[in-house]
Amino acid sequence: MKIKGILALALGVGAIASNIGSAWAIPYGTDTVYKTVDATNGTTIYISGTANSKALVSLGTVDRSTARIAGACGELKISIPSSGSFTGLKVDGMAIDASSLSTQILPSCVSGTFAETRTANFKTPNGQVVIVGKTPGGAVAITLPSDSTKNVSINGCGFGFFRALSGSNLPTTFDIGGTSYTVASLPDAGEPPVCKTTNGVSTGYVPSTWP
Repeated sequence: MKIKGILALALGVGAIASNIGSAWAIPYGTDTVYKTVDATNGTTIYISGTANSKALVSLGTVDRSTARIAGACGELKISIPSSGSFTGLKVDGMAIDASSLSTQILPSCVSGTFAETRTANFKTPNGQVVIVGKTPGGAVAITLPSDSTKNVSINGCGFGFFRALSGSNLPTTFDIGGTSYTVASLPDAGEPPVCKTTNGVSTGYVPSTWP
C-alpha cells in the first residue's frame, strides 16, 4: 500500500492534544465515517475524530448468539432476557414463538427421562422457555435480538474502527452523536488508514489512492 499524508501527534502531552482537537482526525476526503471491505475482516467501519477520545456508537438491535449445553433429558432452559421479551428468539436457527407456548412445570429428569412426558417446547410458571428434544449434553445455539452500544476508541492519529460484534452481525444502520448512518451507503475507502506509534509519537498514514 502506497501512503501519503503523514500526521504526527505526541501522546501524553495534554495541552497539545486538547488544543489541536479534530484537526488531527483522518477523514476519507470529506467523510468522517467510512468503510473498507475485505475477505479477511469483512466490513470495517472507520470513525474520524479527535485524537485519544471516545465515540459512542449505537448499534441498534443486533442478533446475539450463544452456545448452551442441553441437559440430561435433552432440555434447554432459557431465562427471560434483560429486555423482558423473547421476540426474535431462535434455537439452532429455528424461530421460537414464546407467546404461543403452553405453561407447564419442568419435571425432574431421572436417568435421561422426564418424570412427566414433555414432547413439545413450553414455558415454566416463572417465565423460562424450555426447549426439548435436543441431544443430551450437546451444544445448542441460541439467538436473541439485543440493543447494543459500543465505545470506539479514537487513536492518537485521529481515527477508530469497529466490526461486527462477536456472535452477531454488523447492523445495517447505526448512530453516532445523533446522526444515523447506513452501512451500505458509506463511502468505501478501499484501503484503511494506518497508525504507528514510536517513542510516544503517533504517525498516521493514508493510501495514495485516497482523495
